Amino acid sequence: MRFEYNFQAWAGRALRAQAGSAAVEFALVVPALLALFAGIVAFGIYLGASHNLKHIASEAARASIAGVSDQERAALARQRVAAALTEGAMFKPGTVMVTVGPNPQDASLFTVTLTFDAKSLGFSGLSGLIPLPPDLIQSTVSVRRGGL
Repeated sequence: MRFEYNFQAWAGRALRAQAGSAAVEFALVVPALLALFAGIVAFGIYLGASHNLKHIASEAARASIAGVSDQERAALARQRVAAALTEGAMFKPGTVMVTVGPNPQDASLFTVTLTFDAKSLGFSGLSGLIPLPPDLIQSTVSVRRGGL
């Protein structure tokens, strides 16, 4: 009995056996890549919201400098926040809580604090897939009181 080995037949079977390996590798890699992409998008939105909130708080604090009394400063700061919220597309008016007034630690400072609930950004559904940043974004800006 003679044993013959057909190399071409063996190579053909080997190639067919590896044909599904790309699909298996794809199935193993895609969930990790999707989680990475979801994390990049979620944190990008969060950091963009944080940056915009800080910018609006800075504008409001600068606007409050023109006021003579604390009430006038507070009104100017609130007006600037309302104007910035209607101009921008990230926050809707009414979703940002505004706190303005003298700084409790230093009477020579006037403080504007904005607080936003990040749940309304829409990525809370990803909580099972990726770790999410805190729900509240808070930005505080203080300016030195001017005038006499």
